[in-house]
Amino acid sequence: MIGGKVALKISPNLLEHLATGKKIALVTGTNGKTTTTRMLSEAMTALGRPVASNRGGDNMTAGVLSALMQSPDAPVAVLEVDEMHLEAIANATHPAVIVLLNLSRDQLDRVGEISVIERRIRAAVDENPQATVVANVDDPLVTSAAWDAARPLWVAAGKGWSGDSLTSPRTQGAIIYGGKTASSSGPETVTSDTNVLTGQKVWASGQDTDAYWQSVPVDELLALDVPWERPPSQVEFARPEPAWIWQASSFQEGEPMRAVETANGREHEIVVNLPGRANRGNALQAFVAALALGADPEPAARSIREVRNVAGRYAHLEVKGRKIRMLLAKNPAGWMESLTMLNPEAQLVVGVNGQRADGTDLSWLWDVNFEALRGKTVVATGERGADLQVRLNYAGIITLWAPEVESALEQVPSGEVDMLLNYTAFRDARAEFIAKGWLQ
Repeated sequence: MIGGKVALKISPNLLEHLATGKKIALVTGTNGKTTTTRMLSEAMTALGRPVASNRGGDNMTAGVLSALMQSPDAPVAVLEVDEMHLEAIANATHPAVIVLLNLSRDQLDRVGEISVIERRIRAAVDENPQATVVANVDDPLVTSAAWDAARPLWVAAGKGWSGDSLTSPRTQGAIIYGGKTASSSGPETVTSDTNVLTGQKVWASGQDTDAYWQSVPVDELLALDVPWERPPSQVEFARPEPAWIWQASSFQEGEPMRAVETANGREHEIVVNLPGRANRGNALQAFVAALALGADPEPAARSIREVRNVAGRYAHLEVKGRKIRMLLAKNPAGWMESLTMLNPEAQLVVGVNGQRADGTDLSWLWDVNFEALRGKTVVATGERGADLQVRLNYAGIITLWAPEVESALEQVPSGEVDMLLNYTAFRDARAEFIAKGWLQ
């Protein structure tokens, strides 16, 4: 980001200048920004023209400017943007597309409550009527931010964590999940897979009743003995009918999914070489955004297939007889998604730091369902590894402790190892592995 910081001191309007004449997409949300930006960037590269993009996750104003400075002549820019910086960057760059992934708590000590972020994103949408807003209808907070968009493109990308979407920012009513949709006819499009750790069903997305949500006034909610016994008298705010959904029979790496345009049933196969339900949703939103930017569907789908790791996320390496897969999680929603990606046969190393970039308040550790790991032996590490070990002990998990990542690896036997780390722990481990020649 340093180049952008210096450039802004010299020329405060440089961002607006470099954005002029470019077709720009901005990607924001709590989780999945870097992955979705990479997928969308690859899809646009399939057009055969240069694409400016901040692939390293440097997503504040200075980082966005640095990306444009590195490719000043690129006709297209795909830019990851921090949620709190979206309004300023959108107003400076006048994007053709804004991609809204999801919203949940993250770094409360530095950013603040999620309602503040929703209002900032809503302002960015309202102030940029020229933008097609590719919004995830399965997240009520994202839907709220995009509700008044002049050019909404509703996409059912799915949602695994609802702990921060219990009330509506627009109506102050309760958000209730499930129940009958306004148009429940037609084929069922929700697919499910089983969480290998908990044995519970994990729902994808679509138009089935299990994917529906709506806001219910509190007084009506209290009057119901059983939610959905009768429909509320008035639906003020509810999940829109999606223009696109995805279908999949598995969330494993290399398995295909289908992106389905609901208006005509047209399908496009996309092979996703990343694990997890969330990455299917990321792939769908990247694909739909690429089409909105003028990409052809088949080349765009082929390009998304080429994304196998993102800034070290999901990277595979071998160290001292241990085959390691690196996973990143930064907040409760991200941790819950990552837990569904774990290999049940692999040893597990979990690391947590509490630096400014992570958020120094780690009370969110108690919101993560670590109880799903019962039966596994876990090695806890990182600067706040002791805090993590206490949390895991309360979850009834046998937990070892190691002061650093390399010593943590020495405590697990040879074979498959999943390494799940938060932001700066991941960054530091990756830098160490690169320095020692273990990771390219």
